[in-house]
Amino acid sequence: MLTVRNNQEGKQTAADSGHNFGTFYGVVLPSILTMLGAIMFLRINYITGRAGILYSLIILAISLSIVMATALSISAISSNTPVKGGGVYFLISRTLGPGFGGSIGVTLFLAQGISIPFNILGFAEAVCSDFPALAPGYLFIALGTGVLLGMITFTGADLAMKFQVLIFFALAIGILTMYAGAVPHLAPETFQANFEPVKGAVFGRLFAVFFPAVTGIMAGVNMSGDLKDPSKSIPRGIIITILLGGTLYLLEFLLYGAAFPRDELMQNPYKVIVENAPFGTGFLITLGVIAATISTALGLFVCAPRVLQALAKDSIFPQLSALAEGHGVHNEPRRATLLLLAIVIAVLLWGGLEGLSPTGISTGMNMVAEIASMCFLLTYAMVNLAAFVESYGANPSFRPRFRFFHWSVAMYGFIACILVAFYIDVFAASVALVIAWCLFIHIKRRRYKVAFGDARRGFLYSRIRMNLHRLAQTPPDPKNWRPTMVVLSSRPEQQFYMPCFATMMESARGIISMVQFVECQVDRDAFAMRDQYRKRLAEILEQHEIYNVFPEVVVCRDFDKALYVFLQSHLVGPLKPNIVMMGFPDNEDRIDRNIRNIRIIQTLHMSCVMMHNFEPYRRLLRRVVRGRVDIWWRGTNNISLMLILANLLVNDPLWQGTTLRLLRAVRTEQEAEEQRGELAHLVESARIKAETQVLVREEPYYLVLRRESADASAIFIGLSPPDSDEVFRKIFLHFNIMLEGMPPAFVVTSSGGADLRA
Repeated sequence: MLTVRNNQEGKQTAADSGHNFGTFYGVVLPSILTMLGAIMFLRINYITGRAGILYSLIILAISLSIVMATALSISAISSNTPVKGGGVYFLISRTLGPGFGGSIGVTLFLAQGISIPFNILGFAEAVCSDFPALAPGYLFIALGTGVLLGMITFTGADLAMKFQVLIFFALAIGILTMYAGAVPHLAPETFQANFEPVKGAVFGRLFAVFFPAVTGIMAGVNMSGDLKDPSKSIPRGIIITILLGGTLYLLEFLLYGAAFPRDELMQNPYKVIVENAPFGTGFLITLGVIAATISTALGLFVCAPRVLQALAKDSIFPQLSALAEGHGVHNEPRRATLLLLAIVIAVLLWGGLEGLSPTGISTGMNMVAEIASMCFLLTYAMVNLAAFVESYGANPSFRPRFRFFHWSVAMYGFIACILVAFYIDVFAASVALVIAWCLFIHIKRRRYKVAFGDARRGFLYSRIRMNLHRLAQTPPDPKNWRPTMVVLSSRPEQQFYMPCFATMMESARGIISMVQFVECQVDRDAFAMRDQYRKRLAEILEQHEIYNVFPEVVVCRDFDKALYVFLQSHLVGPLKPNIVMMGFPDNEDRIDRNIRNIRIIQTLHMSCVMMHNFEPYRRLLRRVVRGRVDIWWRGTNNISLMLILANLLVNDPLWQGTTLRLLRAVRTEQEAEEQRGELAHLVESARIKAETQVLVREEPYYLVLRRESADASAIFIGLSPPDSDEVFRKIFLHFNIMLEGMPPAFVVTSSGGADLRA
């Protein structure tokens, strides 16, 4: 059934709980104010001086290309799904699932949280530069500013946004004044002198200092829960922001690179702007830098708590559940804001303790910028990966309204982010990836009842489809044999040990299905019954922590006919069962049915593994097993499969305390000599570590087995079905006598598909 989701649902939810902002007020304004922050006034000239005009423009081009690729990816995702609160976290979690979403949500929150003290430190640096008498109080100015902004945000986004409108005009005037101050000093000679980088300039570090300047689009995206129409406002707003912000930074690099000497740009990056303001209007520059730093910090103060609130609402981290609660009609994240304020104060203390350098530059500000860059690059990488998975996975549901997107753009954005992160600092990038991966693993270990309908399924479907076609075109070979098992159980509540041992012998190398046949008079309620039984079977598997088994239920009138049809049809292309696992008939009433089942399995060229004496050992499944696994060889038909399955079993973590022993019983010493060499050759060619032992006994075979394997941890024994059902019935009765009171036994009938010599 194709389900069409109404995008109005997303709009209505946002409008009900948020502020119902439009494109400019909700996306462009917070994004551009975040983009035109401390770096524009305090670090651009420093970068221009050290990197030169050429490399400064390269830094700008790479940064903008990464951000534009990310913007296009965000635009495609946001125009394809109803968008609610949480911004980028919401988009990633609904595309790559809670594992990636949660880890990147935390990373994004930290990136924005660290960018706040970065801008506050820049504000304090500018104030102390304009008013040198305040320099000793640099740290206290930064801390006071952080607390004040946190309190403004705590009252609600409305007040913060009103401040941003005023700040926007002050910033615009300051930027125009800054440009006007450089124009009279433009000279071709200066441009030529500043074109190349200074000797010893570290390109990666300069990139890290600049990159936070172009990450402002996240401020607008993270307002998604407060937008009237996120699917339209986000694409328009962030692209407008990038084009406008990129143009302004390009002008500054060119104007100041062509107007002032290199030494002045590097040593007095901020003062050169103030001192050269036209007509003594340096105070407008001061207002501009104050507006830039305060607006960016304030915008991030508004956006970052909303990411944390969205994480808490999804219960990704139960420890954060208290932060999900909002305040007032607009669902203000006050608790998350207080936590963010605590983080900001801690980073300010760490970054501001060193104070200012003799030239008035904050070294702590540069360190904070590098950390923020790593977090933002990692976040952008995951955003692009999410868009790539959506598009390249060819999900039919991926129909974005935003048309200017191709999966290759997203792939470029992902690769560029990773490469740039490692170019900046290999160690820091590695640490950031390890932390994000640990968060991902932590989240993945928690099993969710609710799915986000994310794109991973579509991507995996696409890959599986392609690989199935390739696999079908590859001829099967014993070297590539893998256990594809069907576990038949009539009493899954008591026989949970069967899929447990199946996973041990599959050892993450094959596919296992557990099937319950429900015999009844099939009627129109049969499918409802099937769903009910299947749900119960899945619950039993989960209860016993058996996660790698696919549950199946067949409702039928006749078990034998249903089994015959099921084993033929339970396949996808070349993936078809080759082993059927079931219980050994422990009473005479069940023998005839088991004979019929084995005949069906034989007809379909499948192997069969019957489990005997496992009922008393159910409680020991999760314990470490010591001792020995005995394999009894009586012919060549079953030995390969028995050895392969036994070897996989003893390599399971719970069975690694056991050893393999291959036994053969003969009646004469002459036979023993022949068999010892054959067993040694068999083990050697099979590349399996096992002890071999040939027993010379004249007594019946079953007595030898009972005496030699009474203390084994498990037994493997072969069974070759005879043509006569009557003889077969006697064999079953004989096996019950032989194995009564013995350790758990696997009775194996091989179809010959597995060859351990391959």
